[in-house]
Amino acid sequence: MDFFSTISQGGVIMAPILLCSLVSMTILFERLYALKRKRIVDNIDLYQHIAKNNTDKELLKETEKHEDHLARVLTRMLKDDIQSDMQKSAELYGQEASESIYCCTSIPGIMATISPLLGLLGTTLGMIQIFNKFTEAGGDPMVLAGGIWEALITTAAGLTVAIPSLLIYRYLQFRAEKAVSQLEFSLSRVLLHRESR
Repeated sequence: MDFFSTISQGGVIMAPILLCSLVSMTILFERLYALKRKRIVDNIDLYQHIAKNNTDKELLKETEKHEDHLARVLTRMLKDDIQSDMQKSAELYGQEASESIYCCTSIPGIMATISPLLGLLGTTLGMIQIFNKFTEAGGDPMVLAGGIWEALITTAAGLTVAIPSLLIYRYLQFRAEKAVSQLEFSLSRVLLHRESR
C-alpha cells in the first residue's frame, strides 16, 4: 500500500495532522536561518575595536551598516544616547532582541501536543464508523477486523508527527538559548571596551 492511499484511508483528520507536520518543518527551516551566528552576532571584533579606540558616533556609523541583532541593539542604544545609564539601555534592547530570537520556537512544541490528540480523535471517529458497519453487517467479525487497522492509521500518523515536532522544539529552544547567551556576552564585551577608553 502506498503513502497516498494510506493517507486517504485515515480520513479527514489526516489533513490537520499533515498541516501540523508542515508547520513544524517550516518553523525549523525559518529558525535555522534566523538563528545563524552571522544573524545574531557579526563583526564583534570590529565593534570592540571601534568602541575602545573611537567615538560613539563612529561606532553608530558602523553598526548602522549591519543587520545582525548585536548591531541593531547597539544602534538603538547609541541613538538613544543614554550616557548615564547605558547598562539599563542594554538590558532593555537586549530583552527585545531575545524575544525576537525566541519568536516561534514554541510552535513545534504545540504541534507535538496537538498531533497525537488529532490522531486519537481520528481513531475514535473511525471506531464509531466501524461499529456502525459492524452492526449493519449483522455482527460480521470480518468487518470489525478489517476496519480497526484503518481506524488506527490516524493515531500512528499523529505520533509520527509528534515525535519529530518535539525534537524540533527542543533543538530550537537550545539554539535560541545559545544565541541569547552569545548576544548578551558580546554586548557586555562591547560596553566594557567602550568604558575602558
